[in-house]
Amino acid sequence: MPDIENSGVWPTKVQQRDAIQARTEAFWPKIASDLGLDGTDVRFWRMKVNSRFEDRRCVLGVKLTDGRVVILRADFEEERMNRFARIVDHHRAAAQGLKDVVGVSVPQILWQDAKHCFIAMEFAPGETAFRELELCDFGLGDRAQTMERIGDAVAKLHNCSSTQRRQFWPKHNLERVAQRAQAVRSGVRPIRKKAKFLGLCAYLHRAGRRARGVSFEGAIEHGDMHLRNILVTEDTVSFIDFANHANSVPQNDIANLWLANCPDHLAQPGMDVGYGRIAQADLTAFAKGYGRDVSIDPVFQFCFAMRLFKVWQRLPTPGEQMDQRAQAMAVGLVSVFDNLIENEPG
Repeated sequence: MPDIENSGVWPTKVQQRDAIQARTEAFWPKIASDLGLDGTDVRFWRMKVNSRFEDRRCVLGVKLTDGRVVILRADFEEERMNRFARIVDHHRAAAQGLKDVVGVSVPQILWQDAKHCFIAMEFAPGETAFRELELCDFGLGDRAQTMERIGDAVAKLHNCSSTQRRQFWPKHNLERVAQRAQAVRSGVRPIRKKAKFLGLCAYLHRAGRRARGVSFEGAIEHGDMHLRNILVTEDTVSFIDFANHANSVPQNDIANLWLANCPDHLAQPGMDVGYGRIAQADLTAFAKGYGRDVSIDPVFQFCFAMRLFKVWQRLPTPGEQMDQRAQAMAVGLVSVFDNLIENEPG
């Protein structure tokens, strides 16, 4: 393989991914030895990661000669070692907490490097929840039943990670909102749909007042909960790719579930529209599984709007090229904001 780092030529994305994969595969002989596995004649395949991190993160499937599969995950941002280790601890605790829970699981950590951001874990079978719901829309499953199962699994994950009942204080988040709004108004931070975004900032301050001091049950968040990080089989719902170790407002997970990859999860034409432009049927089924309707919870409403605020800032800035996906995302975000304003409490 060419020496990319010393070639004097900036590597392409493909070269970066290949180099990261080679570095990840190099760990395999030690992992196999430590786990007492036959590490020869294995087959590696690269699994999807967020495109923003492909130059420093790799997830590989490893198929052994006996048919078993092990998942390797490597993060080559060494400065994240302490945070990575704490996230792995949360993953491990969730796996242990759900070990005896029927129908819900988190893959067990099999091996962890002491000096690097590198783990090996069990393979979690199944389609992503996103794909499973797509299949339901083609008549190959019951969408309401699937959403109910997802809601039930999220509730069980939060239950096994519960902390304590406490009050919600949005001050820190609102300070960030105020700072960003000022930067947008002054022109320091250009942003798409400026007037709508500033309207969202104002909405967040009102939502913060409604949520301030509200009591809620804390639970350590998954941290990156979306329908591609949930795997579904006929009898089990599994959670993968944890990204949090400390934040304990579970409403954030549910907000992210609905708004990640916007507008993928918004109501389609002909569907009854519910909170935040989500299909009402999906909200109803999820609430049935989760055990309560979080859309009427002021803390969730604030978290939902806060997530909208964060996603909005990922749009290309004015003057940058907008591909079809970004255009659809912008339209979706505005439609969600309009729905929040139209249905604002009080």
